[in-house]
Amino acid sequence: MATEGIQLRVVDQAVMATLDRIERLATNPAAIMAEIASFLVSRTQRHFQTETGPDGKWQPLSPRTAARRIGSRQRGNAHILRDTGRLYQSIVGESSDTEASVGTNVLYAAIHQLGGEVKIPEREQDIHLGRTNRGKRFVKASAKRKETMRVTIGAHTIEIPARPFLYLDKEDEAEIKHIVENAFRAEADGAGP
Repeated sequence: MATEGIQLRVVDQAVMATLDRIERLATNPAAIMAEIASFLVSRTQRHFQTETGPDGKWQPLSPRTAARRIGSRQRGNAHILRDTGRLYQSIVGESSDTEASVGTNVLYAAIHQLGGEVKIPEREQDIHLGRTNRGKRFVKASAKRKETMRVTIGAHTIEIPARPFLYLDKEDEAEIKHIVENAFRAEADGAGP
């Protein structure tokens, strides 16, 4: 600053108030984190709806699994990981002053996210057979005339492919940046988040 000459000093209360609001938001971004957590939930649910992971479309259901779903309340190959809706509906977001996250507490979520093997031990089970004009068929345990047999089902392994639903892509990262920029822009304009 010059020691001689002329000086103009501007102290604008509106500018100072705006800077104070922006500083408060920067030191306590809880509102931003809550909005990001909400976005993460909606984006994760979108991954279920589009059945896509970071590397593209999820691997389709095995023919056996798809065939088992046809005729029941599920729809064949449609709605991978959403046949009952439990996993999809369990997606929740959490936020604090410094972070935002999305996840689920469903135990089987990890195997669908990461893939892996499920080892099924040998077991014994009753099966119920009824006579029809086409021969013997499986029937419900409550069927009147049936033959019940005890069978042994051997140990086997089921391979579950990875179908990642918890991830961020470039578009998601850009949207999170946009959320942050909008929050600071709103504070600068005096609207607040």
